[in-house]
Amino acid sequence: MTARGSDGRADVAAVVSDVLVDAEGSEGALPALLSALDAGDRRTRLQAAFGVCLVADAVPETVEPLTWRLVDRLADDAENLETRHALAYLRQRYPDRVREVLLSIADAAAEREERTRHVEISRGFARSNYYGQSETNRDIGRTQVPGEGGAGPRRIYREEGEAVGGPPVEERDVDPDALVEALTSGDADDDEADSEAAKRRDRAEALERAATAVGLDRIAAESRFDELHLVAPPTEGRYTTIYRTRAVAGGEAEGIAVRTFAVPEEDGDAFVAAVGDALAEWAAVDDHDLVATLYDWGEQPGLWIATEYADETLYDRVDLSYTDGLWNALRLAEAVAHTHGRGVVHTGIDPYNVVYPGTTMADRPAPLLTNVGLLDAVRSFREPSDYLDPRFAAPEYFDRKYGTVDHSTDVYHLGAVLYYLVTGRAPFRGTYEEVRTGVLSARPPPPSEVNPEVPSWVDELVAKATAKQKLARYEAVTDLVADLNRGLGDDA
Repeated sequence: MTARGSDGRADVAAVVSDVLVDAEGSEGALPALLSALDAGDRRTRLQAAFGVCLVADAVPETVEPLTWRLVDRLADDAENLETRHALAYLRQRYPDRVREVLLSIADAAAEREERTRHVEISRGFARSNYYGQSETNRDIGRTQVPGEGGAGPRRIYREEGEAVGGPPVEERDVDPDALVEALTSGDADDDEADSEAAKRRDRAEALERAATAVGLDRIAAESRFDELHLVAPPTEGRYTTIYRTRAVAGGEAEGIAVRTFAVPEEDGDAFVAAVGDALAEWAAVDDHDLVATLYDWGEQPGLWIATEYADETLYDRVDLSYTDGLWNALRLAEAVAHTHGRGVVHTGIDPYNVVYPGTTMADRPAPLLTNVGLLDAVRSFREPSDYLDPRFAAPEYFDRKYGTVDHSTDVYHLGAVLYYLVTGRAPFRGTYEEVRTGVLSARPPPPSEVNPEVPSWVDELVAKATAKQKLARYEAVTDLVADLNRGLGDDA
């Protein structure tokens, strides 16, 4: 029986723990998790959102009914950030399936004569954010595959004990334009679904509206590019809204990402100045093949950057062997050694900040280090755990007695990412508090215990890189590079 707290709700931490133990049989946890999204305590809501995303990954047949449930809750409480996070995660992970549900909701609502409320759904989980993150679980021999699952949604529960399927469309009270504009790619209406020309026209119109809304022409005028053309609907990233764009300069065209920041109303000038300083440092180190290119940035019509476009993050690379993992770790360490050699510290290395461009045809595409220095710029204005996966964070992020965030922090983060690369899991798992406790006072199991293919020298390397105390870590990333090269040479 599920434990309950003093308010009568299920003990969400225990429910999430049960989901982690038996993810594939976790559908029955949804009543408690959905109910807990309305809890008064923010941590409980965050745990519930985390659990909902875990269940969706483990049982993809629940994605459609979960989308109904989450939109339904937002119709009642558009300011519920944790519910928005969960919905945004589903949208990122299963875009086509979520889009179909949103379109059906919008089309049904369009037939109603009265619309009384606009549901505003804005930024939420990035694909790589802590809550709802998919992993390759080599330690239990199972890989989570996005979008995998049977045909049609299963029945889930709106509240504990109340069984429902997808709610009847006449019960919805949603502004269809808001949903389609914010959460779909502008596909054609159902009555024109058979017309490819209509689909292309509607998509082009949606892209034009999005480009106009962000001021893409104004950005082009302020940038080094002659023209900027939006080629895909915008998506929400960790730091920015991302616009996949075809840029033209000197008659040559290339694909880039134009990314816009949400500047806080309070201390906006200070935020822009801090980010600007970080961008200048990023630009000073992007001449390395393993550092993502920062083409340009500006402050009009709002704070924006133009970067190399990447299709995937390390979180998406679920098929790496441990040898591929070590090779990727070496490449990343080389990139960080380059930035440190220029006096630039990243401060936020985790799998989200390791990306892979979609333009390469290499059998073993090299990783790129991106968002150099941005975490240090924004963490005084925003919650740091929203911009760095806590499972990879160094102890000094949790407790200042371990020192300040500096070049040694990058060493720790590289060690934690190496752990992920060779095991398919983060060094620490669980709730935020469990992760924090682990980072500050525990050691994760050695990589070779999680993945028996991993040689013992990797255990030693990871232990040294992720030492709690800075003085016990590698003094310089170049030393880590040397040990990786030595170990790889011995294994060859």
